[in-house]
Amino acid sequence: MKPQQRPAPGRSASSSAVPGPSEAELRQRLAEAPGRANDWQQLGQILAAAGRHAEAAEAFDRAIAAGASALPLTLPLAASLAASGQVARAVEVAAAAHARRPKEFLFANLLGVMLRRAGRPEEALAALQTARRLDPRAVSACQNLGNLFDQMGRFREAAAAYQAGLRIEPRNGTLHGLLGRMQRMAGDMPAAVASLERAMTFGPVTIDTLTSFAGALVEVGEEERALAAVARVRQAHPGDPLLDILEARIALRLGRREDARALAERALERAPGNPDGCLLLARLHGEGDLRAANEALRRGIAADPGQAALVAALIENLVRSRYDDEAAHVQEAHDLACRLLQADPAAARLHPKPLRTVFMMTLDHDRLDACGELADIVPRWLAEGEISGLHYALGHVESLEHRLRLVEWHRAWGRREESAIAPLALPPTPALSTGRKLRIGFMSSDLRDHPVTYFALPLLEGFDRDRAEVFCYSFYEREQDAVQAHIAQQVTGFRWWPRRRSPEIAAGIAEDRLDILFELGGTTAMNRLDVMAYRPARIGASWLGYPHSAGLERIDYILVDPYIRPEDPRLLIEQPFEMPESWVAMGRIGFREVPIEEGLPEERRGHLTFGTMNNPYKFTRLCLDAWAGVLRAVPGSRFLFVRPETRTRAFVENVRAAFAARDVDPDRIEYVGVRGTHLQHYNSIDIALDSLPHVGGTTTCETLWMGVPCVSLVGPGFPERLSYSNLSNAGLGDLAVFSPEDYVAKAAELAEDRGRRRMLRRGLRGMIRGNPLGQPDRFVHAFYARAEEVARR
Repeated sequence: MKPQQRPAPGRSASSSAVPGPSEAELRQRLAEAPGRANDWQQLGQILAAAGRHAEAAEAFDRAIAAGASALPLTLPLAASLAASGQVARAVEVAAAAHARRPKEFLFANLLGVMLRRAGRPEEALAALQTARRLDPRAVSACQNLGNLFDQMGRFREAAAAYQAGLRIEPRNGTLHGLLGRMQRMAGDMPAAVASLERAMTFGPVTIDTLTSFAGALVEVGEEERALAAVARVRQAHPGDPLLDILEARIALRLGRREDARALAERALERAPGNPDGCLLLARLHGEGDLRAANEALRRGIAADPGQAALVAALIENLVRSRYDDEAAHVQEAHDLACRLLQADPAAARLHPKPLRTVFMMTLDHDRLDACGELADIVPRWLAEGEISGLHYALGHVESLEHRLRLVEWHRAWGRREESAIAPLALPPTPALSTGRKLRIGFMSSDLRDHPVTYFALPLLEGFDRDRAEVFCYSFYEREQDAVQAHIAQQVTGFRWWPRRRSPEIAAGIAEDRLDILFELGGTTAMNRLDVMAYRPARIGASWLGYPHSAGLERIDYILVDPYIRPEDPRLLIEQPFEMPESWVAMGRIGFREVPIEEGLPEERRGHLTFGTMNNPYKFTRLCLDAWAGVLRAVPGSRFLFVRPETRTRAFVENVRAAFAARDVDPDRIEYVGVRGTHLQHYNSIDIALDSLPHVGGTTTCETLWMGVPCVSLVGPGFPERLSYSNLSNAGLGDLAVFSPEDYVAKAAELAEDRGRRRMLRRGLRGMIRGNPLGQPDRFVHAFYARAEEVARR
């Protein structure tokens, strides 16, 4: 049976021509007699069948205005409104019909569907449960309930709803396919494979069903069976581009990138603009060529602007795009996200990560809220094996309960990953007591000119070659830079494995017979956290790149120091690999001798300036409250944002509104939009105000290096204590405070203390060099001593 392509939103999978007069004939008649309700109704049907939904909705409205009964037109009018992005009005139409006929199944069911599309899940649930009671034998109510539970991340309840429908229609292939998807999301792979196989048997065989079936088979290690399933359908339909796309996905999963690219390109030759083909091609271009990836996505959107998955993927890529005008990319991403959220809130909630990201980067907190609660979003991420979205959620905590929940979300992801991966059987290695060298590995795609290397380089250059061997593992997809080349010359072995599959990476690491493997990237771009689930080394540890427990219980340790280590042990999953003083030391790259201008910025500029260079995803409402409190406490002071996003209209408008709402004149806010040349702009800042609750790390070190004191709020969790460590290990521990009130007070106190600020301008680099933060040799010695101690256990 030929796989059917997914219908576009609001479009029938197989529309047939509407009998009766043509569109031209109807328009001619209506021009002569605009009050003909039946003609307007027929015109609306023709327009809806053609996918011209806004015009269809207008025609149905004109029919009702001309005297047609509103109730019979409720369904086509609501469907056309929703398909044209007028979801709120579609809800009004369905609600009015349900109010008039509260015991009619059709209107309760329709209202539930429209409320789901509008992103109002709890109200949708009530309406669909009413519909289910009105007609317990209606399969559509079961399916719509399942779709709603799926959207809410309640996968087991979704499965139960689909099973209820199958008790009514046991041979309903569509329901078997949906049930299989939910069983897969819930982690029950044997049941998922069985359900999806039944979906293939009962049909219709849609591309979604075939994709889900093949994906489930690949996930349980039955790649050849997955390819065979595709091949069976291909025999009857050898030229179907959808099958090329599906086979390309399997090839990509198997690491056959060139085969995948060839199949995707062939599919797009046969079906230009196909959304799945464009998504796949963009994924194949990946981080290595975001320009080409974005062009692929734009081609798909041009062919079908209503494809939310394509729009979401483009938003995600644009926020990361550094070519040409970075700020223009961010502004475009914000504009796309606003339109998607307005036109189709339900679709937007299915793609919350890119929308949340761009709204955080532009401080659009109201729209961030509209993307949904994290408690509703994260279960879907976990079910899909996605955890990277949690990185930008680390600062969105307001209570111990929130912090513990964040830990448990990471743990849940880790357990899901580990359930599908068997640890490697490592070869026997002689004990360290035999006199062999300690073998340490560092795994990160940021072992190049990157902030991770600013702190890791001392360990890669300064280890004792007579006592240790050091190996590095990178999956960076772009050209090698001079720093990466230098590191490769310093260490025992540098394994550069871009695009290699995780099982192959783990096996390759295992051959190096490491005592300890440190992962330095977490889930950040081009890093491979899942490799740690294979236990490719005797001991696994995390450090530096991700300021939180990663989630895998097969990672044994996380590097901390006395300041960073949370007082509540429940806030870490791993055992602490505790350094005696500092968790980092400032290396020779990244902290260069950028000139510090004489005197104070306050004296040169005529006013005191607070400022930040932290990443905007850390600028929560609580953070803005604190910064506004400081500006109110220091009359006449200014605040300077130094970030590339400040060159976007969205960022500036939202910042001005946020400070105005907090009784601060927005004209006191200043902006410098740069990337990579930011250090010189510390000469314009008197006092840095740290973000909160998620504080700076590298940024705090840069701030201090440029002679600028930084005030930081210390919180309970790991990401809230980085600056506490940096300040304490630079001799400025008093600038780390423990309440928002003290944060404002300390900033105001520093504003008054010109003498101290002048002394720090002249002497802070010397202070750093005299303390653990600025003594890399001391850090290197302590690190390898601690590593040997742990390895001997």
